[in-house]
Parts: sequence; C-alpha cells; structure tokens
Amino acid sequence: MCGNNMSAPLPAIVPAARKATAAVIFLHGLGDTGHGWAEAFAGIRSSHIKYICPHAPVMPVTLNMNMAMPSWFDIIGLSPDSQEDEPGIKQAAENGERIKNADLLGKIWV
Repeated sequence: MCGNNMSAPLPAIVPAARKATAAVIFLHGLGDTGHGWAEAFAGIRSSHIKYICPHAPVMPVTLNMNMAMPSWFDIIGLSPDSQEDEPGIKQAAENGERIKNADLLGKIWV
C-alpha cells in the first residue's frame, strides 16, 4: 500500500456467516500477507462480522538490508530514536481509510 496506491492484491475476506453488522480490517505484520490471518479469522469468527485482511505491497525494507518483502511502510531501525518513514506511514493510514470507506459504501469485493 505504501506509495503504491492500493496496487497490492485484493484483500483476503472472510464474509460474515449472516448479515454483517460490523467489519474488522486487520493489517498483518512485516513479511506476512492477509491470507493466513483470514484463515485464522475463519476459524474464530463471530457470525455477524466481516473480516477484511489486506496485503501490504512488496517493498524494500531498510531494516532488513533493503530486502523486498510485504510491508506497509519502510522500517529504518528498531530503536526509539530511529528515523521513521512518516510519508509511508501516512500513505498506509490513507489506504486503510480507503478500505474502510469502500466497505461502508458496499464496494469491498464481497
């Protein structure tokens, strides 16, 4: 998502078992995808909740010697005083907001 403007694959979705009255948008961790989390939610879901598990785009991560992996934004270091990828964090938040708005408008792929 970061800087890629939702160019990552469509989210993995666990539809509600009955009429959805709520949705959870779950962002996976570094190097992961939404697929495994969607499977996990399918096993523990509440019947009225739709689970939306987007996939982060593959991008170089400074912390991991610039190796390309799924990441919502660049991670430069782990210490509290490390520089942060503020533009990437903002872009990831904006993309999350777009997913939320698309779901509220009934345009979330299910």
